[in-house]
Amino acid sequence: MQSRLEQILEMLQQDAAETGLADFRLAREEFHRLTGEFEEGEPWFETRMTMFMDWYLLDRKGPDDLTPNERFLNKRGAELSPTDKKQFELLNVTLRSIFQIEKKNGSDLLVEDLLSGGQWKARWTLPSVGLALDDIFNSRLFMIDGKLEIGRSAVLHPVDAHDAIFDIVDRAQKENMPARQMVYYLDKVKLKLDRYSNVKIRHVYKYPTDVVF
Repeated sequence: MQSRLEQILEMLQQDAAETGLADFRLAREEFHRLTGEFEEGEPWFETRMTMFMDWYLLDRKGPDDLTPNERFLNKRGAELSPTDKKQFELLNVTLRSIFQIEKKNGSDLLVEDLLSGGQWKARWTLPSVGLALDDIFNSRLFMIDGKLEIGRSAVLHPVDAHDAIFDIVDRAQKENMPARQMVYYLDKVKLKLDRYSNVKIRHVYKYPTDVVF
């Protein structure tokens, strides 16, 4: 059974497909440059493809300077119920960031946004094994029916990389790197670690300008 989030994003995806996805391949190439390349058949393909679709539908602006979600609201907003229209409007303000788990009660988490310092109570909706306090992950927060959800994908960083992540974030903020660029970079770093498992974490989790690998 589909969740409410999956239902509304599928509606949005179907509309985007109906109105034409001529630049879909170009968008995927752009996403690869931002977060690292992934191909069908790789263990992380489904997660990365979900990340791409959320980015494509909610973040990437087309030639008209609108995202697919903004375009959908302009075209079909008047047809939607007030509840559904509000839900699509909330998709315009999702938070994509780097989070650390501060408290955990089953699937209910208190997470800190490492880029803004804000704290959020949100529900973890993804399959997980051994999710623990202090874990750091990249994901997106959605407001669904008045409650925050963490979904539909997440990049979980190894514990041994935490100190390096704090250093990267601290230095990036001092150098005024845009927050979204930091998230993309750590997405790419984790993909590199997944692909080259024989490489030591300290050689991968480095500040962008210090990377020699």
